[in-house]
Amino acid sequence: RDLHSFPTLRSSDLFRFSRSTMRSRVSSANSATWIAEEHEQMAGFANVHWNPNADAAEAVAYIQTIEVVPTQRNRGVARELLRRLENSAGAKGASVIWLHVAEENAAAIRLYECHGYHQQGREESFYAEGIPALVYAKGLVSE
Repeated sequence: RDLHSFPTLRSSDLFRFSRSTMRSRVSSANSATWIAEEHEQMAGFANVHWNPNADAAEAVAYIQTIEVVPTQRNRGVARELLRRLENSAGAKGASVIWLHVAEENAAAIRLYECHGYHQQGREESFYAEGIPALVYAKGLVSE
């Protein structure tokens, strides 16, 4: 689906990214973007980036975002997007996948922990307005 067909993704809305940022992420050869739809409306999207030239032991992927429209939450959208990000990163040789999550985002933390992610640290003021982030990581099984 054409990115231009989606509404502008502004920081004041649910989604924190401009069209140019999204276009850059979607078109990168070193990333995968998944868009979830329900009744031809965007229900959520997610993006993962990996380092393409790393040795197998150092191949790492980073989940840049998983966003779900509030009316679509608690319906498995984030779980499915996470599964697809992990599969995309694993298919490109990543052995580890990691992410930042707002310390106050209990639902996302539960999702990650239920799917095998472990807290690796904490970063002060990672997000705007001084919101700290927890750092999570998970080893990926190569197939």
